[in-house]
Amino acid sequence: MSEKKELPKEIERKYLIQKPDIAVLKSIAGCEATEITQTYLIQKDSGFGRRIRKRGNGENWEYTYTQKHKIGFGERIELEDEISEKKYLELLKEAEPACHSIHKIRCCIPYEGQLLEIDIYEFSETYATLEIELSSIDTPVILPEWLNILEDVTDKRGYSNFALSQKLAFPEELECGKSKF
Repeated sequence: MSEKKELPKEIERKYLIQKPDIAVLKSIAGCEATEITQTYLIQKDSGFGRRIRKRGNGENWEYTYTQKHKIGFGERIELEDEISEKKYLELLKEAEPACHSIHKIRCCIPYEGQLLEIDIYEFSETYATLEIELSSIDTPVILPEWLNILEDVTDKRGYSNFALSQKLAFPEELECGKSKF
């Protein structure tokens, strides 16, 4: 009898935060900062969203192709593969025309047995996001007091990176007319 292989899951909580000073974040012990360019691709019939990502520090780059499918609150199936720069450039031709590439700096900081992933977006002077990956959605989250946490946006559509790539603005910036468009 064959065992049924479980697909890899991404389980995380996501928070809207006041944009922190990136120099202060980088000064925190254990902080690893990387540049990310993320581009969404035209969705195929599989029901999985597709994206490619270029990640590195300006000299060494890694490229990934990711497919995600939402399965519940804060939970997605996530299939991710490393790809070559050549494949990345090929896939850029399949970029979703309704989306822009997102440019951000991700600061990964160990905190209280968790890994904080703070994304500082090029398009926003006001907001950033904090993601914390969990072993289950019910895992208690310990939020740092040194970040100004504004709201839990775990399943709020307007805060997904896909939605942000469409407007290059957070919903609050669109309401206040602060979008770059």
